[in-house]
Amino acid sequence: ICNLYKIIIKGDNNEEGLVVPFRPNEAQLRFIGRLHHRNIILKARQLGFTTLIAIVWLDHALFNANSRCGIIAQDRESAKVIFRDKVKFAYNNLPDALRSKFPLAEDNADELLFSHNNSSIRVATSMRSGTIHRLHISEFGKICAKFPIKAKEVVTGSIPAVPLNGITIIESTAEGSEGEFHDMTQRAIVMDQQKKTLTERDYRFHFFPW
Repeated sequence: ICNLYKIIIKGDNNEEGLVVPFRPNEAQLRFIGRLHHRNIILKARQLGFTTLIAIVWLDHALFNANSRCGIIAQDRESAKVIFRDKVKFAYNNLPDALRSKFPLAEDNADELLFSHNNSSIRVATSMRSGTIHRLHISEFGKICAKFPIKAKEVVTGSIPAVPLNGITIIESTAEGSEGEFHDMTQRAIVMDQQKKTLTERDYRFHFFPW
């Protein structure tokens, strides 16, 4: 993932967005080094985890057959931006010779389906149907605070769609002391503090402060 993909970053001095090769930062590398089947990230802002996971999910979909990768965003506008500026941008800016080996069977407003291996990556506000092999829930704390019914649907519908050998990543900044994200984070913290051996069903706690 350090060699194939390009991203858009903010420019300095009012410059327009700059296109640069993706290089994981220190926080992103620490997270990848501790990746578990189920993961909870409590984080500061602007550390680039959504960018990282979008790249990792795209990479997985391109090189693994019959895989379903999904990102749940907090609202439609966020889903649109993540899909356009992170997922689709990275795919469109692959080297021409490589991208030609990964043709699209479908190119929808929220999903890329690849014809060479029947894998896909999708960004939406909800995912309930079918198996999801890689699932990222972005800013789940905000979803819980603003849309508690939707948060319940994520917990009861989307997360169970990921098999035990799949990967789930739930990340957010803190949003109060109640809700699904708060409760899941507290359970993961207890497991971390007690240094218990995690099963595939347990969430590993990741903390990235300022």
